[in-house]
Amino acid sequence: MGKLVSARARFRRVLFTRQSLIAITLFYILAFLFFFHPTALPSQLSLYEKKPNVNAAPKRMPDRPPLPSLSKRIPCYGPRGKLLSQSPDDQIEEVTLDIPYPTPWTGSYEAVGISQTWTTAEGRYGPYGWGENEESYNRSKVEWNKVDWQQLQKQCFIRNARRFPPGETTDDSMMKHSRFRYRDLSKTPVAPEWHEFRQSRRTAIVVRTWRGYEYKDEDLHYLRSLVVETSLKTGGEYQVVLLVDMKDYELDIFASEPNFLQALQDSGVPPEFESMAVLWDNRLLESWYPLVSERRTMWQVFQPMQLFALHYPEFDHFWQLELDMRFTGDAGKYFDRLGDFARNEPRKQALERSQFQHMQKRIGDYKSFFAAVDKANNGSASVWGPLRIPDIDPIGPEPPYDHAANDTFRWGVGEDADVIVTAWCGDVRKAYDWMFRDWLGGFSMGGETPRYWCPPAIMRSSRTLLLVAHEAQLIHGMRVPSEATLPSFALWHGLKLSFPQHPVFHEREEEDEYREEWWRGGPAASIDGSGPNEVPMPNGMGMSFWWQSRWPRAIMDAMEGREFKKDVKYPYLVHKQDGKVYVPNMMLHPVKHN
Repeated sequence: MGKLVSARARFRRVLFTRQSLIAITLFYILAFLFFFHPTALPSQLSLYEKKPNVNAAPKRMPDRPPLPSLSKRIPCYGPRGKLLSQSPDDQIEEVTLDIPYPTPWTGSYEAVGISQTWTTAEGRYGPYGWGENEESYNRSKVEWNKVDWQQLQKQCFIRNARRFPPGETTDDSMMKHSRFRYRDLSKTPVAPEWHEFRQSRRTAIVVRTWRGYEYKDEDLHYLRSLVVETSLKTGGEYQVVLLVDMKDYELDIFASEPNFLQALQDSGVPPEFESMAVLWDNRLLESWYPLVSERRTMWQVFQPMQLFALHYPEFDHFWQLELDMRFTGDAGKYFDRLGDFARNEPRKQALERSQFQHMQKRIGDYKSFFAAVDKANNGSASVWGPLRIPDIDPIGPEPPYDHAANDTFRWGVGEDADVIVTAWCGDVRKAYDWMFRDWLGGFSMGGETPRYWCPPAIMRSSRTLLLVAHEAQLIHGMRVPSEATLPSFALWHGLKLSFPQHPVFHEREEEDEYREEWWRGGPAASIDGSGPNEVPMPNGMGMSFWWQSRWPRAIMDAMEGREFKKDVKYPYLVHKQDGKVYVPNMMLHPVKHN
């Protein structure tokens, strides 16, 4: 008994020494942090290691009510050092002519709210330097290399800061303090969720470019017009960014500021745009998406955009544009109208409407088109809420009714779209002639996974949508081709998709047989209400907006007064009057260099 008492005493002395007490205290502190602290490791890992369960009740977004309008825009300073509202030299000239306005091949000016105006080359791009070396140039000239477009955007935002939610800021420079880092060095949360962000009411206009791109004068006019018309004229509601692919650049561009500045100099970005450039390289994509083996732009154009949304979360939405686009009218007004249409479009049958062309010469106005799609679907919809697949726990809101037929086209009205596409959508499983049709990975259904593509990849995405695609690629290696990424992830998650059918023209306007090849009977002939029965689309080389076409170049050449070869037909859209060349208001793509 005495030995037992002695042993217990020795045990208590050991147990309650200073070193032992410190060790025990540390153990309990670490245990508490491990199991209960909200930022502890298991909580973070659960975001990435959990397996989706379609039978569970996942955390879903509530219905998003319409946002209040922002207050009146405050005028901003332009490149001539004057308030744009007081500087005629900074204004483009959009006019109306006493002639019939052309009817689009597809789409509608009236339905989308785009103005039926005309512009000349000087009226459109004169404020941005077009014709400034001619004696007839009647605007004050600008030393463009001394313009800092990012600084002008920052000043504009500061002047308008009270219009936006409190706490929103803008960088002095996108480039000097790039937030991009390789994953193992990044302090950015790896996969934040939708509810961790507040709305900023701002949209990034992200223009894709690359190291070695040869900037022509027309590219500079285009970029200047984007900054003035989308950012400066809207009081900072948009911000233009150059997202620069550094290709196979040798330097580690994120290792230090000197490295980044050297890379910027080597990128070839003109000095006036350097401060709004964000650089990236393939090593950045490799570090974040090791489970996706193919990262080239042709397959994964949105990976850099996903990382941009992750590292620059001060934007609610992100437009991805290309350098070979042109707007023959005010670009800011065009984007506003696309956004307004998408916001006011109901969710019901949005996918179905996106799969048909609104051809006024075949079906009449948009109201008739809308009704025809509804009739083809018997008042219901092929997708109502999320498009269910086994691999995704959707985050979008629950539909207000169990059946789409019970909705009177009210759900989603007033809600900003998570993805705005700029051309028709289609079921990838039926796209037999698409070279990327069978490229996908990470899905348990393989090639039978329902997915949709909407080429070209010129789209607007919400931050929420880009980040769910980011997490799926980062954690599960889920991938589909570029043109299918945003539409498919939006549908899988029950997020809002919209296709504002903006005006698109075709050089073969008068050929009824060719028009019928595109119309393919329209909604009335569709067996399931989800697009035409004959799926393959004809060659689109004559479109004014498409992923491949020669005609946009011809339209711009005519607008700028270039001579045409004898075997090249002059665009019928172009109108000559009083010695001037006018073109209607539209969005062009692609406009390749001659």
